[in-house]
Amino acid sequence: MRREEKNALARQRIFEAALREFSEKGYAAGSLNTICAENNISKGIIYHYFTDKDELYLLCVAGCFDALAAYLMQALEGISGSVEGRLREYFDARLRFFAENPLYLGIFTDAALNPPEHLISGISEMRRSFDELNISVLTGLLDSAALRDGITVAAVVEDFRMYMDYFNLRFKDVLAGIHSPEQALREHEERCHRQLGILLYGVLGDRDENR
Repeated sequence: MRREEKNALARQRIFEAALREFSEKGYAAGSLNTICAENNISKGIIYHYFTDKDELYLLCVAGCFDALAAYLMQALEGISGSVEGRLREYFDARLRFFAENPLYLGIFTDAALNPPEHLISGISEMRRSFDELNISVLTGLLDSAALRDGITVAAVVEDFRMYMDYFNLRFKDVLAGIHSPEQALREHEERCHRQLGILLYGVLGDRDENR
């Protein structure tokens, strides 16, 4: 086996071990010592390929969001129907991804809802493709709908981005007592869907229905 192949296999082995550790425990409780002890990997080998715990964690975050973005792009290709139907399909596809890739679930919830403060900038860069996809999905929905006078797609997208930044911070506090990543994700996805629905349609029912 050539040196390049050995290096690739070694890096992949470390990555998979780190993915399991950070998925189960998050960044704060994740430990390089545990990764080494439970996977028969020497710390020297880890430091040969990676600078530190931060680099390994960000690699897992990048793998999660890149895979999620690619999955969603394929799942939504050619989808049509009502705005509400396409919106529901988008969030359903997100849930299917994590059902099929459970190790990425813990990574997603930790990075999205409990990011280490000193890694926030790095995480933002790692999830750029996912964030851009979210914006493109919203833009596509708005482009196919009639907006009120004076409302532009660009303005709604910008407001939505600021709104979701606040929502994610608030949701982190709300979920403080929820220990199951699956429950946390489903709560998060349902609330995201509801908040986007409020942004698009408001909260009041049709006046005729209330007469």
